Amino acid sequence: MKKHLNRKTKAKLPFTKKPTKHYPFPVPIPPGSVVSVMRVAKSPWIRELGRVFRIGFYSKQDGLDCIWLVDQNGKYEQIIDHEYLHKFFRVESVAKERSLYGRGRPKFGTHDLVRLNNI
Repeated sequence: MKKHLNRKTKAKLPFTKKPTKHYPFPVPIPPGSVVSVMRVAKSPWIRELGRVFRIGFYSKQDGLDCIWLVDQNGKYEQIIDHEYLHKFFRVESVAKERSLYGRGRPKFGTHDLVRLNNI
């Protein structure tokens, strides 16, 4: 015989708290936005100067302050946060994507982003 429990279980919600600090771009930055590595003294990205990425879809497990960088082959390559994005990247364009988690959206495919000449 099965026992029926009348307990209500709390739904386990992911940690998806938005960052509270203000930046010159929307927070969270919409998936599909284009960013490039900019020149900053003592940057860990100095060898990648001018490289272009797209912002990938967020993960409910990681939260909204965990930004995925998608390379030109559509591969989710690096993870950064909004503070790091503000320090070392230039936002080239902000997408109009409304689905932060990509629910019902196709995966990012390859794209033709080239190194920018206006470094």
